[in-house]
Amino acid sequence: MNDVQHLARVHDESLAGQSSGAGARALLASIMAEPVTETAQAPGRLRRLLPDLGAARSRTRRLVVGAVAVAGIVAAAVLGPTVLGERGGTPSYASAAIDIELRGDMYVATIKDPFADHAKYTEGFKAVGLNVNLRMVPSSPSKVGKIAGMSLSGRLADNGRSIESGTAPEGCELGAEGCATTIIVARGWTGWASVRLGRAAEPGEKYQNWGSAMKKGEVLEGYRADQKTVGEVLAEVRRRGLKAVFQVIVPSPGNDGFSLRPADQAGEVGDDWIVWEVQSEQAGVVRLMVTKERLAKNPVYGDHSPAE
Repeated sequence: MNDVQHLARVHDESLAGQSSGAGARALLASIMAEPVTETAQAPGRLRRLLPDLGAARSRTRRLVVGAVAVAGIVAAAVLGPTVLGERGGTPSYASAAIDIELRGDMYVATIKDPFADHAKYTEGFKAVGLNVNLRMVPSSPSKVGKIAGMSLSGRLADNGRSIESGTAPEGCELGAEGCATTIIVARGWTGWASVRLGRAAEPGEKYQNWGSAMKKGEVLEGYRADQKTVGEVLAEVRRRGLKAVFQVIVPSPGNDGFSLRPADQAGEVGDDWIVWEVQSEQAGVVRLMVTKERLAKNPVYGDHSPAE
């Protein structure tokens, strides 16, 4: 049985005035299922219908190809970074490393992956028209989420602001579930910036942004080590299961500041030396900043308290 015999089951009189009837649909299904060739012969009105049905089949194929192309575009948008311009409401950028959104007159950049390659952050800022080079650096607990250093050019925005750090949601406690670090950039600021922002350290990493070990959240929280002897402080350090290293400092005239002595001289430190500050070196290790003599004023803090 050939293709013409299949088609002959639909008679001319069945098609009259029924372009969308059951007979026509059966005919269309047969044509879509089997290829149409030039040698196929169909009688009368049926032969005249074939070009129109072939065109319908061609349009159907184009629709299927178009649907596949649209699906590919949607998949790319889901898997890759996206930039939403003015048509999206507010300029924004989203990737696995960072999300940036314009809120009022400030861009809020939420750090989603603090261990990502810093180029991923720069890419995001560039996408929304900002020239910001952001690097995340290992920091002691009290310095996580804080700006460790910043160099920038350009004038302040009209609101008097340039670049700041924050959290999302605003005011949340870093380390808590759902709380992320943010960098906030004024919309009207048009300069260049290099920013170092504190992140939690991985095991064994030395801090590049350290705070006083006596501050809240640090390993000597609640203990005042300043102006005590090395022997006294070491006793507390060991009691808390910590290790200590030393940094000998040289006070400036009037004890307003200090300079550092080479690290290899730290071996001469005795238990009767005086501690002026204890900094967090890395997880489980603190650095005692010491002098041999007791001074009238703390060279590290001056007239201020280490707790401030």
